[in-house]
Amino acid sequence: MKITDILLIGLFMLAGGTLVACSLRKVFKKSFLKRLIEAYKRRHSLFLEQLISKKILRTPGLHLVNPLPSFVYGELCGLAMLFLAFCSKQAPASILPLAFPLCACVVWASLAASSRKALDSVRRDLPIACFLLSLLLESGMGASAALQEAASSIPRGPLSLELGDMVSARTLGISKAESIKRSGEKIPLEDYQLFLNHILQGERLGIGLSKSLRGLSSKMLESQDHRAETIAQQAAVKLLLPLVCFIFPAVFLMILSPVILGVLNFLSR
Repeated sequence: MKITDILLIGLFMLAGGTLVACSLRKVFKKSFLKRLIEAYKRRHSLFLEQLISKKILRTPGLHLVNPLPSFVYGELCGLAMLFLAFCSKQAPASILPLAFPLCACVVWASLAASSRKALDSVRRDLPIACFLLSLLLESGMGASAALQEAASSIPRGPLSLELGDMVSARTLGISKAESIKRSGEKIPLEDYQLFLNHILQGERLGIGLSKSLRGLSSKMLESQDHRAETIAQQAAVKLLLPLVCFIFPAVFLMILSPVILGVLNFLSR
């Protein structure tokens, strides 16, 4: 079968599939598409959970990541490679040994980048949540209600969703210690572990949480300042390589080009 035949068959299948999809959309309207998208998301989430449970993926913070965009990137990469194989008149079986590892690398790289961003977001929002929770506790609000209010007041992100899940776990009958343990496994950050330990000790020992959480918030803000200073100091070292390899040679050529041209003209005579 030639590539023109495959393209013709693909065009007819695309046209027929489009007509069928439009007909189904008119019949089921948005509910069908919504169920289809939800099933697609659910399958990918279950697949990621299996990879994490079998310890195939050990990147911290994967529980906080929406896996759908990463898998979509990998699947689109695989489809692009198969399309290139058809266009180059190669058998799809010959491209599979290269396509599958490449798609897996794309998915893994995207998941790792998303998990790092999620952990950075938690590290950024945690001091605000600690300070807000201390204020709510000082105003006389209960621990669960204060935690729910703090989760809804901080910027929407992985931390707010995780705090909301902790409150929802309490309403479902899960003990506070168990919900804190699960949350600590999802977010393997030292600052977040300290935050959970403060909440757990306040629950067990009856210690006032407001002052301890305010002190923890100030310590986190100081550590963030030190981290920012460290990153700023590392920036000069990272800029050294492009300066030496690219910028300095260009500057030297611009300055010394008249001298070099004059020497070459003198030697050519």
